[in-house]
Amino acid sequence: MIAIDLGSNTIRFLAADAAGNEIWERQFVARAAENLVFSGEICRAALERVAAAVEKARSEFDFTPHEIKAVATQAFREAKNRDEALRYLLEKTSINFEVISAETEAELTAIAAVRSAKNCGLEPPFFVLDIGGASSEIIYASDREVISHSLAIGIVVLSELGLGEDDLKKYLREEFKQLANFAKRAAMLEKPRTFIATAGAPTTIAAIKKGLTYENYSKKIVNGARLNRAEILKIYAEIAAKNQNERDILTGKDRADLVLTGAVMLLEFLAFFEFNECCAIDEALREGVLLRALNLA
Repeated sequence: MIAIDLGSNTIRFLAADAAGNEIWERQFVARAAENLVFSGEICRAALERVAAAVEKARSEFDFTPHEIKAVATQAFREAKNRDEALRYLLEKTSINFEVISAETEAELTAIAAVRSAKNCGLEPPFFVLDIGGASSEIIYASDREVISHSLAIGIVVLSELGLGEDDLKKYLREEFKQLANFAKRAAMLEKPRTFIATAGAPTTIAAIKKGLTYENYSKKIVNGARLNRAEILKIYAEIAAKNQNERDILTGKDRADLVLTGAVMLLEFLAFFEFNECCAIDEALREGVLLRALNLA
């Protein structure tokens, strides 16, 4: 089985056997949400990058004997040209991408993140934050209940707005007013023990804390890494102070702006939910899609 998560910034591939054992994984930055905030559409350049990423993945791993489950998220949920974009990808890649709802995205993300957190010795309930390219999901997950809320804000969309740090914080705090009902519902349940942060920005920050670069990134080292607010601020300042070449070494080529935006978002989410630290987990929607497709969750 191959699971593909076509996010608004990154396209992620994961292959596993019938028991869910990982065989191969890969990801590429495609920025599907490029210019979406201004045009309302998935641009042709973004679609070409997605198709090129699929071709590159196929050159590294033989898709032929495997069933494929591919999903697309917020950029495609809101794009005015969604149907046209999906037809283009089907024609170019022979893969039928299913646009899933925000609720399904949150559910599948929680399945994978919670499983990984438990494997790291953590106990529920959790808050799970998935910072995406065009949307972000905040999830309350216990052994008995999962509730979530999706905000149409993500690192690609916010980076393209070109807001300074202070204006970005103001923008986020205004958007967070939408979280009132979710926060009220969560407050009626057992208090979360751990705030889990998943997706590229938090895991990149955790990798930097662990002394890793983009090229020697290790999911095994990152999973379970703790990040307090002071550490996130320190790493934010470290990235911001570097030149472009130095940034690319740490965060990956042309990803530094996204990681910096994600750092501000992470800090604001932590402050809103009154947590001083989070736990980075590098298992999210892609892994949840795989587990569900294999009937393992």
